[in-house]
Amino acid sequence: METQKIKNRTELIVYILAILGLVAVVNYFGIRWFKRIDMTEDKQYSVSSATKKVLKGLDDIINIKVFFSKNLPPHMHKTVTDVKDILSEYQAYAGKNLLITWEDPAENEDTKNLARSLGIPEVQLQTFEKDRQQVMNGYLGIAVLFEDKKEALPVVQNLQNLEYDLTMAIMKVSRSVEPHVGVLKMDTMPDLPPQYQAKVDMSGTTQKKLEQLITALRNTYKVSVVDLSKGEPIDSTIKTLIVPGVENVKNRKLFEIDQFFMKGGNLIMLADAMEIQFQYGIRARPQDSKVFDLLEHYGARVEKSLVLDASCGQVTIPQKYGPIQMNVPVPYPYFVRIGKSGFNSVNPAVAPLTEVVTPWVSPVTLLVDKADSAAADQKVKATVLAHSSEKSWTAQGSMDLNPQQQWAIPPEADMKQQNLMVYLNGSFTSYFAGKKVPPVHEPAANDTMSQINLTPEADDASREVVESNTDGHLVVIGDADMVAGQNATPNNVSLVLNLVDWLSLDNNLIAIRTRTMKDRTMNADLLQEGSSKPNLIRLVNILLMPVILVVIGLLIYFKRREPAAMSAAPSSAPATSGTPANKEENKG
Repeated sequence: METQKIKNRTELIVYILAILGLVAVVNYFGIRWFKRIDMTEDKQYSVSSATKKVLKGLDDIINIKVFFSKNLPPHMHKTVTDVKDILSEYQAYAGKNLLITWEDPAENEDTKNLARSLGIPEVQLQTFEKDRQQVMNGYLGIAVLFEDKKEALPVVQNLQNLEYDLTMAIMKVSRSVEPHVGVLKMDTMPDLPPQYQAKVDMSGTTQKKLEQLITALRNTYKVSVVDLSKGEPIDSTIKTLIVPGVENVKNRKLFEIDQFFMKGGNLIMLADAMEIQFQYGIRARPQDSKVFDLLEHYGARVEKSLVLDASCGQVTIPQKYGPIQMNVPVPYPYFVRIGKSGFNSVNPAVAPLTEVVTPWVSPVTLLVDKADSAAADQKVKATVLAHSSEKSWTAQGSMDLNPQQQWAIPPEADMKQQNLMVYLNGSFTSYFAGKKVPPVHEPAANDTMSQINLTPEADDASREVVESNTDGHLVVIGDADMVAGQNATPNNVSLVLNLVDWLSLDNNLIAIRTRTMKDRTMNADLLQEGSSKPNLIRLVNILLMPVILVVIGLLIYFKRREPAAMSAAPSSAPATSGTPANKEENKG
């Protein structure tokens, strides 16, 4: 008996050790070959393939220092858990090339000074204790370090953007060269020292109009506002040039843009063919610019018209309700809304996007497949990046842009999709092939004095026209207002950032930035009054689903009741006493 007990205990210990060993082996291989099954819609609990690519490509050790206070309010505990989860996943894919340490600056004065030097501030956090709201100090920052480079996430608040912020910081500290992006200066105002800018109206300058876009670009790139007024070549270190409009682009500026493109630079052309004026009401007039000739030569024509779409954005207008005036949002077809279905689902720059609103956008016609176009003999492939909905149409000539009007919707036969953003790639020929270098200062046709060149441009004698390129990348958008002023919404800026990333870096950051932008619009056709679609969806969600559950429950109930009813029913056959054989015996 005692021997059997010893045997049983030994077997139990062996089983426990075997299970512990199996768990240890599984954990070991789980760390080395990390895999997570994430069934959420936007993969909230797993990093994207882009981040995996960045982490696996690290060739040196990156230090991530997490400065989180241990004594945080209870509602912040989930944030700490989520940060630990995502960092453990980063560690799994980066391996030994990622060193993660957690420190509490409140425990050590040296750690507090280190956090401050890395750009991690002490913040005030609200907490509730003993039914009272209190304020406490704490740390919620992350620093990414490599050699003498550092990037800081001062306060981790938005966990949806944490992956993008972390991956971007790792890329910024680990890259050897900072990519260079240029934004063409469109205004003619001379550069002023900072002390004089406050005394001058700078609202019309390129830097002020595109402030949000330029600020967002500087988080990732070295950004230069390119001034071509002196006729100098565009810096060859610029990878991508953004041209935010067509005004004030004369022949010499056009020549520099063309030569930048011919020498291997990438172009993003925001070419609005219609100028919107607000002096005497709101109206539009066609713009005359050499930029349109250049683009047509490359293979894309920006039409001098505006697109209207039933799927549109809204503008706020004042309306009176008796003595009270209120600002009311109304649909505005000239603000074309591009939804998920309007973006090219294959192109990585626009596929993740779900909504962009383009104000006063012109349609773009592709010419590369037309035999009578200048681009017919070029080896150029064209791709539509974004288009309007099927319920869109165009207007040209005299247009009423007033949002307070009854919109005349054309017949459906006159509606069709309009190309709004296109991408051309291939071997292009220069617009200036076989031509002379245009002068910096073009003389006026009827001004004799202006035709006298008092400052000869000696450098032009050594300039040679590059007549073609190979594997050129050109994006044309029929709208420059989408990233200017108040129209520069986060979604619109993200679109341009995606395009710059796609052309200047690679596809790594695109999926991360837009993965949390979801379109929940129930009815995109804002002009379709009285549509039953929203009400139908509401009724299905509110009534149909409960009705289906009730019907299923009744069917199950009656199905279970049938056997019980059958077993409880009395038998209709007469009772008999004995078998037929017994009856015969009784008769005998």
